[in-house]
Amino acid sequence: MQQAEAAVKWMTGGLAVLAVGVGLAVGVGLAVSQRAAPGPATIVSSEVAAPSNIAGDGAPWFSSLPETAAPVVVARSAASLAERVDRLVASGAPADAYRAWWLLQACAGYLRTGHLPDPATGDAPVAEPISDPAAFCATMTERMKTARVDYLERAARGGIEEALVALVEEGPFGDPSALRTRPDDPLVQEWKARINGQLGGRAEQGYWASLYTLFTGFWFDNPAIAADRQQALAYGMALRDIMVQLDGVAEQDAIPFNGPFLDAMGQGLTPEQVAEASTHAAAIVARAAARRNQARQH
Repeated sequence: MQQAEAAVKWMTGGLAVLAVGVGLAVGVGLAVSQRAAPGPATIVSSEVAAPSNIAGDGAPWFSSLPETAAPVVVARSAASLAERVDRLVASGAPADAYRAWWLLQACAGYLRTGHLPDPATGDAPVAEPISDPAAFCATMTERMKTARVDYLERAARGGIEEALVALVEEGPFGDPSALRTRPDDPLVQEWKARINGQLGGRAEQGYWASLYTLFTGFWFDNPAIAADRQQALAYGMALRDIMVQLDGVAEQDAIPFNGPFLDAMGQGLTPEQVAEASTHAAAIVARAAARRNQARQH
């Protein structure tokens, strides 16, 4: 009992740090799992490098000038925020819709705090960095701010896991407070049901970020999450077993999804409910393994 209480205290303090960043980097276990599944930065983007200035015969355009003449350097002006967003959205790819949202979200954060997201976190899925954020983000309009959630919705519907997790943080129509201030609003209820349906569908297939979001959402009483205790226990068991069985992590290192913590999660459930959660978790892990094997064959 003391172990379980200690685990709960540890989780309440320590895991809260992980939950802060769940929108884009969802904890230690996600980092392990993503070694088997490339993130959005590896997806081919419409943001490609500009072609070099080469003449039709393959020689530099200034090769016919006298040798004493200095080469003329033509500077290429960087694309504006609107140009980059429009280019990404026009591709129609869900990954590029996510990148468009990220650019707008990064600028919104910069205008608010004076800082861009830290590239060291790996949260920047765009191919072209923002070299002058002050000038680049100054052109952000209210229309862009409103449209960014639509881009995120497109990406989530297209199967971009990070986009679905970010939608939980954005809340209904970009207003997370609506979940607590207007819980009976039909539009808010429709949004919550839709998001949980998407999360649940991907969690059942063993996608790490969705499992983690539902699990921590229950634990921290996130109003966007509809999972109950038995479901949350099953998701926690599945996260542990994915780490141990599929990723090769030693069980004692599958923190926090091991030992006393999951025992504490099961408190209040009957032995039958705990057994059902275990069976549920095993089915999720089996589907995750099958999905990974199929991906290796292609």
